Amino acid sequence: MYRAKEMKLGRIFQVNFDPGDDYMVELHKFVKKENIRAGSIFLLGALSKTEMISGFRSMEGYDVTRHTFNDWRELVAYGNISWPDKPPAALGEGVVWDEPQPYIHIHMALSGGPGKNDDVLVGHLSNGKLKGGMATQIYELL
Repeated sequence: MYRAKEMKLGRIFQVNFDPGDDYMVELHKFVKKENIRAGSIFLLGALSKTEMISGFRSMEGYDVTRHTFNDWRELVAYGNISWPDKPPAALGEGVVWDEPQPYIHIHMALSGGPGKNDDVLVGHLSNGKLKGGMATQIYELL
């Protein structure tokens, strides 16, 4: 059985950041400043450092595989924005969550790095430093 909720399109943002920016930190600041409570996010660009979760090793708790890449990689991604009352389990243990705040959940396809562009990894974007531009579009949902 499916569940559906009709939503309306609110504001649309084209967000640009500077090379070297800590992408998720800056994105989180923007979403909080603009008070985007729900939305879809699309991004296309490259990171010079990437932190990602590529999947669950088992279905026991939050048993995930984490990767950090210190070479540039291109990505294409889609995600959603919400403001949950409690921290999502996907954040893992030890997260400070004093009040509801933005949760930006991004799934991506990431290139294998220089000389390995035929390799593709998929997973969740945890963080990254921008190599150059990152085309980021946010569609607010009301």
